[in-house]
Amino acid sequence: MASQRLRVLLLGIAAACFCVAAQAASPDRPKTPQTPWSRLPQEDRQVLSPLAPDWDKLPGYQQQRLMSAARQYPKMRPIQQERFQERIRDWAAMTPDQRKAAREKFQGLKKLPPSKQHELREKWLERKAAPGPAPRAP
Repeated sequence: MASQRLRVLLLGIAAACFCVAAQAASPDRPKTPQTPWSRLPQEDRQVLSPLAPDWDKLPGYQQQRLMSAARQYPKMRPIQQERFQERIRDWAAMTPDQRKAAREKFQGLKKLPPSKQHELREKWLERKAAPGPAPRAP
């Protein structure tokens, strides 16, 4: 179950929200100022509520991406909103080491050729659509 959650995170919206490795590779970039949780609009706080305990520890650029996603939330179809909330909850439940591993795995997937990315996506969709219990992580 945990590995399935990790795959969902890696192949979904986490791609846009959580690219810490790219920021670390460019230390000369100006830092994006952080936004305190209390200064977020009520609508954004509601959408991003699973991240509330960690919000003030997130880098400013990551907060900005999440706020942007939260502003798009009302325009999403219900299935997209459900997936977004599931991924945010899953991410919030991960330990720092699990988050780091997810980022590294995603960065590795981004480097694959498009054909290989497509192949992996298709396999993931087939597994997701298959009836029966989800495969367990070793």
